Amino acid sequence: MIAATATGQTLRAHAAYAQQCADPYSAVRDRSNPLGLARPPGADPLTGGKFFVDGPRHGDAAGAIARLLGIDPTSYPDSYSWGRFRYDLNHGALHSRVQDDPAVAYQVQMLEKIAAAPEEQRFSLYAAGGGPGAIFGQVQKIFCGNLTADPGSIPIVTTFFLYQAGYCESRRQILANQPNFDRQIDEMAAGIERRPAVMLLEIDGVATSKCSGQGGLSAWEADLRYEIARISALPHTVVYVEGGYADANGPRYTARVLNAIGVRKLRGFFTNDGHNDWTTHEIRWGEQVSKLTHGSHFIVNTSSNGRGPKLNPHPVTQGVEDLCNPPRRGMGPPETTHTGFKLVDAYLWTGVPGNSSGPCRGGPDPGDFWVARAIDLAANAQDKLGPQRPARPY
Repeated sequence: MIAATATGQTLRAHAAYAQQCADPYSAVRDRSNPLGLARPPGADPLTGGKFFVDGPRHGDAAGAIARLLGIDPTSYPDSYSWGRFRYDLNHGALHSRVQDDPAVAYQVQMLEKIAAAPEEQRFSLYAAGGGPGAIFGQVQKIFCGNLTADPGSIPIVTTFFLYQAGYCESRRQILANQPNFDRQIDEMAAGIERRPAVMLLEIDGVATSKCSGQGGLSAWEADLRYEIARISALPHTVVYVEGGYADANGPRYTARVLNAIGVRKLRGFFTNDGHNDWTTHEIRWGEQVSKLTHGSHFIVNTSSNGRGPKLNPHPVTQGVEDLCNPPRRGMGPPETTHTGFKLVDAYLWTGVPGNSSGPCRGGPDPGDFWVARAIDLAANAQDKLGPQRPARPY
């Protein structure tokens, strides 16, 4: 299939990549309303968007609730929504099962805070081993299967394709893996095609870029430019690229990389992914980066920063934050486009609260949903923006 974009570029899906479900969206981009929202969004293209909330078959927290009640989440169809599941949790036999055990009732109550929120979807090089067709299949599975749990909604998508040979790759490694990286990005673009999506490109893409060194950095930036060009050319995406965090790289370095990879072609960048820095700190830092990148807008991750970061005693050798499943943290401000800051398009949860940082403090593998941690984050949730701001639990 060939689709023309507003920029005049064409998107050619490989013959093997046949669309698995209808793609009824226009090939023409409306710059004032790229997501095709029912009501024009105004200055912020995300305003008014209904973002995807997953059901128990695939949603991490919703699935955990099902397992607590002795139900196999895969017994539900893709289309079984969170709204329908929540109704069942409050009525009939399932409600009785919850209420019969106070400990389970508490766990369900905490997990509902996560299950009811939009859940980011991850497109990554690890899907089914990442071989030919794997990424296209992963993207189609989510758009044609998972999203039936919330019809008419827009997915928030994070990507993770850069680290083909692990972190801190050499220039030689980056160049050697470039054909595979390019193929995977092409498959992702072909899978999305004309469908609306909020795209948050490359977790850790800019934040850890320094460790590649100057030779590796230029090749790293070239990969990012390729992904930006392909995904920003899609007619109904709103795209941000990872920009790091306030407690890591300074605004000048961050802006230099963002400018080099073409952030001006995008809506902007996102910050605090994987970190728990206070929202106000990230906003002040992001505003400095924005001034150096021609006014880029940005998103702040608030999935686990409601009580701020757990600071390391030796930041020079340990890093500023303890990121190893830090205890006594809490979910931060709920997802919203009404931030009160002109350059901040949204507070979003760019990862599911409760996903493990790895096998530390008793955690499972990185990225696995850890019920105990999720409940702890939910129990300590508050919408506090900064250390001097008032807190309201939720």
